[in-house]
Amino acid sequence: MPNRASRPLSVRNNVKLREEATREKHEDSTGARRSAPWSSVLREFLTWYNDYRYLHLRFRDPDGNLVRGQMSNSHQPRYRNRYYARIKALERQAIAQFDDLYVTMLSLTGSMQNANGGWRAPADHLRDVVSSWRPDRGRGVYHALRDSLSAANDVTRWEYAIVTEHHANGYGHIHVAVFTDGPVDQETFRPAVNAHVRKCDIAGAEAHQVTGDGGVVSVSRVNPDLDPDDYDGSNEVGNLGSYIAEYIGAGDDGGDLLDRELSELIHRAACWATGTQRVRFSTGANELIDDDLAEEPDTDDGEPILVPRPEFDPDADDPGATVGYGAPHEVMNEGWTLDGIGTVDEDGEDVFDPGHEGVIWMNIDDARHLDPPNIQPPPLTSYD
Repeated sequence: MPNRASRPLSVRNNVKLREEATREKHEDSTGARRSAPWSSVLREFLTWYNDYRYLHLRFRDPDGNLVRGQMSNSHQPRYRNRYYARIKALERQAIAQFDDLYVTMLSLTGSMQNANGGWRAPADHLRDVVSSWRPDRGRGVYHALRDSLSAANDVTRWEYAIVTEHHANGYGHIHVAVFTDGPVDQETFRPAVNAHVRKCDIAGAEAHQVTGDGGVVSVSRVNPDLDPDDYDGSNEVGNLGSYIAEYIGAGDDGGDLLDRELSELIHRAACWATGTQRVRFSTGANELIDDDLAEEPDTDDGEPILVPRPEFDPDADDPGATVGYGAPHEVMNEGWTLDGIGTVDEDGEDVFDPGHEGVIWMNIDDARHLDPPNIQPPPLTSYD
């Protein structure tokens, strides 16, 4: 990634970065920090990922016996399978509960060059693109989408999922998958696209055409009875789970993270360093997923189940404060408890308290003058 490798991950003081993704700005002990270059953040990310090979979780079963299990993270292949399982659960419930299911994919991005003609700081670029969904001030993509679908007479219900994906150069963009009970067309989503262009200064109107070749809105009716031989070239979607999974790399055979393309690795490094969630479901979509998984037969094999605490918010100003004291995960099996995090080497096992093993988030000194956004012309039509 020539020329991009040396770009700082961020130059804004309102973007929280993991401590590993920052460096001391001066050698005078003032405490001022700056972002590390993208290439250094990638190295830190891969080191962090590789260190998981030597970590394990320690559990106590209902009888007090010690049980060890692999410590996982969201970039491992097993998590990709979990994502796919959740998507398939959403598919089953949506097909069962929606009378006329449609799926629409919105693709939203922004200029990757700054006003000086150089590459943007990737974390700031991604934040610019993502923040149009629900901006700090005013109405964003979500609000425009809600109003349009509420006004659509034939739509009785809708849910969504937001997916962060990488371009071939490693910079990020988002896909918004919208599931509607009732027919929609591309024009239904024009206000939402216009809202992105209006609220995201680096999103050009020309790059966000709603219709025509290269349009950013794709609408399909979901037909679970469609013959797999007819999937290619059809205007309908036969396998909703696979359709969505293609955008997040879930359910594929991509193998270990270290075997992935560099463009994906540097994008994941930027997400890791900023605590950006790569996949988010609406509240209603999560409820559909949970309802489906609750209907599955009990397959408890006596192993501990560790799930994220719902109040944990990695995007908060102080993510650790969102869970108070303790780890951001909890054990769900009755009678099981999390005893600690362990590492093993030739000298034996070291055990750490999970309540003290959190991510340290840092502010950096503001230097946004080094990376001025490339402001794009406003859309030809507006959304109010």
